Amino acid sequence: MYAPIHAECLALIDKGLQFDPIYRPELSNHLPMALIALARCGANPHQLEHFYQAYAPNLRPIRQTIPPRHTTPALADRDSFPAFHQQFRQQIALQGTDTVLRKWLPILLPGLASSAFHGLIRLSYAVETGEPNEIAVSLAYWASEYQALGELHFSDQYQAETQLEQAYQAFRDYRFQPGIIVDRVNEVVHQSAYRSIAAVPDDLTEPEIARLTVRAYLASGDFTLLHGVTGFDALLQLMPFLPDRRLALAYYWQAYVAAFCSTPDRPRPNHPQPSDIVPDWVGWFSKVTPCPTITASN
Repeated sequence: MYAPIHAECLALIDKGLQFDPIYRPELSNHLPMALIALARCGANPHQLEHFYQAYAPNLRPIRQTIPPRHTTPALADRDSFPAFHQQFRQQIALQGTDTVLRKWLPILLPGLASSAFHGLIRLSYAVETGEPNEIAVSLAYWASEYQALGELHFSDQYQAETQLEQAYQAFRDYRFQPGIIVDRVNEVVHQSAYRSIAAVPDDLTEPEIARLTVRAYLASGDFTLLHGVTGFDALLQLMPFLPDRRLALAYYWQAYVAAFCSTPDRPRPNHPQPSDIVPDWVGWFSKVTPCPTITASN
């Protein structure tokens, strides 16, 4: 179904390592992810170069100077990015990518919501390429933007769909302060209304997560809920490096419910799902690749 990630795409990703994962100053750099997606959709080298040249002026140089107080990096400390980046490059060179991922993914997992799922998503794309430097940047991005949502709890009092219904009711009339996805999620987790429905259902399953997240996005077209779908796909791609699949799903669902609460366009969970969609991959890909002028934001 998908085209391969060709050498020209990998060369542009390598060239793009000169740019920081954040710009303007809170937005996520989508350059490597967009290049891979376009290549997978069949974009040729000329189209990828066109996209690179159009997108790169938005970006800023990667942070390289390690502040004296941040030589030992700390999770959730944005200024620790350069130290994390150096650390992950060294660890990958000495230990190999798989070893580093198996060590660090369980540590990063509670912060799965970091940068509106973008740390997770960028890392999954990086692992797909197998490029160690892109993997190091992605890990450093996730670690320095780490956003934990609180202690994980489980409940047998409701199922996932019921939980989303309660979330919908709890935040139906809530008015958020100005900000982007990360700000709204942070606002959500400090509300008693969220804490009362934050526990993860005991019987949560992968098919149920897929059904509910895709349905919510199709019903709303909401940008935040789109990240919930792509974030779940990214988590599934990284599952081979995680020792506890159930725990990984639980942390994802904790983050998704917070994201669901944070969007003003959240649909009712029982909104009917379209049943007449016929996949048209050739047609869809043809719409993506001729004019790659994607823009990105958080």
